[in-house]
Amino acid sequence: MSERFWVNAIGFQLVWWLSILYGNDAIIVVSFIICLHLIFHSDPALETCIVFSLAALGFVVDSVLTLYGVFEFDNSSFPPLWLLLLWMGFVATLRHSLAFFNNRLLLSALAGAIGGSSTYIAAAKLGAVSLGFSMISSFLILAAIWLLLFPFLMYFSHRLGARYVRSDA
Repeated sequence: MSERFWVNAIGFQLVWWLSILYGNDAIIVVSFIICLHLIFHSDPALETCIVFSLAALGFVVDSVLTLYGVFEFDNSSFPPLWLLLLWMGFVATLRHSLAFFNNRLLLSALAGAIGGSSTYIAAAKLGAVSLGFSMISSFLILAAIWLLLFPFLMYFSHRLGARYVRSDA
């Protein structure tokens, strides 16, 4: 059920908006949405492995960007918990509603550069994060990172999914 395009896409939109608008106040609801995705997945153990491992990677990237002043979170030198949950929600789309980008390296790189960086700019405009550099500089830094990050995440989410598929034979 959670693998269906619209269910998956709408679920992520809920996670994104709740996280951006309510931050840590939305942790319980966002966690519940992510748990529903994992529970109703056809292979919950595999999906949990993929979501946790790649979300951790994404969170590390954002932590490094925070350390170097690209992001600022309420006078904290570490990103908030809601951002980790947002990463989990995003990773849950990679093999489902974003599966179109799998094996399309140039398209996924372009989508990552534009779409990935734009979501941070939107989050900044909505007050969820402050940018340590100008809007244009931040966009260019994020575009360069997401140019590589999104194809990498797509590749590994599908690679992990294919590698650990259980055979019932």
